[in-house]
Amino acid sequence: MINVLYHVMNIFEAIKTRILPKDKGNAYVTIPTSLGLSEEDDLNREDQMKMYRSFYDNVPLMNAIINVQADQVTQEFFFKGPNEKSLAKWADIINLMQFFHQLTRNLLIYGNSWVEVIRKGGDIIDLKFLPSESIEVYRTNIGKVTGYGQIMGGKHLILWGTTGNESVDNKFIKKISKLENIIHFKFNFLGSEKYGVSVIQNLISSLNSKIHMEKSLGKLLDKYIAPLIWAKVGSDEMPAQASVVNDVASELRDLHSESEIVTSHLVDLNVLQFDKKGIDIKTPLDHIDQQIVTGGEVPSILLGRETGVDKAAEIQLRNFGRRIKSIQRVIKIEFEDKVIVGQQLGTFEDKLIWERAEEREWESDVDIIRGLVTDGILTAQKGNSLLPPKFQEVLPEIEPLNQQEVEDGVQKPRPNQMKNDKVKDNPTDPTKTTKNPKSHGRRVTKTDKEIPIK
Repeated sequence: MINVLYHVMNIFEAIKTRILPKDKGNAYVTIPTSLGLSEEDDLNREDQMKMYRSFYDNVPLMNAIINVQADQVTQEFFFKGPNEKSLAKWADIINLMQFFHQLTRNLLIYGNSWVEVIRKGGDIIDLKFLPSESIEVYRTNIGKVTGYGQIMGGKHLILWGTTGNESVDNKFIKKISKLENIIHFKFNFLGSEKYGVSVIQNLISSLNSKIHMEKSLGKLLDKYIAPLIWAKVGSDEMPAQASVVNDVASELRDLHSESEIVTSHLVDLNVLQFDKKGIDIKTPLDHIDQQIVTGGEVPSILLGRETGVDKAAEIQLRNFGRRIKSIQRVIKIEFEDKVIVGQQLGTFEDKLIWERAEEREWESDVDIIRGLVTDGILTAQKGNSLLPPKFQEVLPEIEPLNQQEVEDGVQKPRPNQMKNDKVKDNPTDPTKTTKNPKSHGRRVTKTDKEIPIK
């Protein structure tokens, strides 16, 4: 009876969700089913994530692309808003700088990063990264996330929330009701996709080719770069037997660049030019590397592949700066929405501010502020407020003059400057007069005295 009631409630909830979906609109993001709660079948994400990690670990060029971007993204930061002091203190406890660096690498390698929020007495004491290859996301057909599941080696270990299917829920060893304990950071996702996309995704073919070519490089060096030796065994007067020819051929196959060979007068060895036999291996290797560099979106000069600085390199570095800003923007928005607001550490008014990634960019900004202050367009106080906190000077509090009020650090005008009614109706108001005979003793506004022309 209970199971029947449970299924009836599920069907009712599914129908209600399909007719009146909450907070995710009406359009479907996956193929609807009879219950409207199941997600499309995922490919073997665990193997896919392990492949990404293998490329990062085993291809130096890919490793450099990820690390250079992560190092550039993770700059000094500060908070602006009503809770900036408490957030700054919490950032030191959590070691948020290291968190951002690891988060950036995870997003670039896997396209996703899942974090478990660890609390003690209501306070967040740690943000624990979870293995990206082990987490599955469950959501409804309209895109509302209902749960996160950790599956490792085919074993259903932990479920946060629900999969939307009771039989699947029961496969998990441990169930946690609070979905908010897991934060999902996504990067480079398209449309309504529930997972982000790794920067390695479009480079899989090139990386496989590079690994295969480098594994075969030893064979290429032995076979195509070693000189071609022509051995003549015997002569017309003394023909060589087949066994002797085979022995000489076997010896030649074992030759290396520093090998020496001793023969009788019946064996004549000649070294042929090997450049016509060999192939140009630089061209295909450079082509593969260039494909990886282009897809990785990191300038070659930052990967040690070019020397010198020219106009093209300068343009590449500027474009790379925009690339870094775009990644910082993604992390900023995700962190503000899912950590600061989502975990109730602050409000929508609290903002994460990244400092400049490059010194020349910082110098340019400071020069602009200094010029505006020098030209009198900005006050020194305003210019001071535009600097990062570590460069800001603590200005003295305003002491009000003539008993004037101070509001939000700004001195309010005197009553007569505000033109309020009490001043206007004051008997001593110098703008009024009773001497105008036409006013019959009432206070009226003064007018210019008429001077007759003689």
